[in-house]
Amino acid sequence: MFGLPSTALQWLSAGLVLLIAGVLIKFRGWTFLLAGYDETSPVPDEVVADVAGNTILRIGLAAIVLGVLIVVTDVPSYLPTVFGGIIVLAVVRMIYRLRTYSPANTT
Repeated sequence: MFGLPSTALQWLSAGLVLLIAGVLIKFRGWTFLLAGYDETSPVPDEVVADVAGNTILRIGLAAIVLGVLIVVTDVPSYLPTVFGGIIVLAVVRMIYRLRTYSPANTT
């Protein structure tokens, strides 16, 4: 019988949850899933759904890829730490993009 390492199951399940959340935020507009965001924000819901949804989708896909890599090969022990750092950078980038949002001139 084919057995998966527990760390691979953790990465795969976390990636799947993030992937589903990213799809719901980006394509369904479920911005209420984002902690601290409400409709009184100066940033339109469509922009928040696009930026946050893309970021969450990317992180979810990357977590699934990491889980598959753990199943297929022996990954170095530092790889999950590097992955965590990349997640922090992606979230900081997302926050920066949302905090510095300015509407485009449509005149």
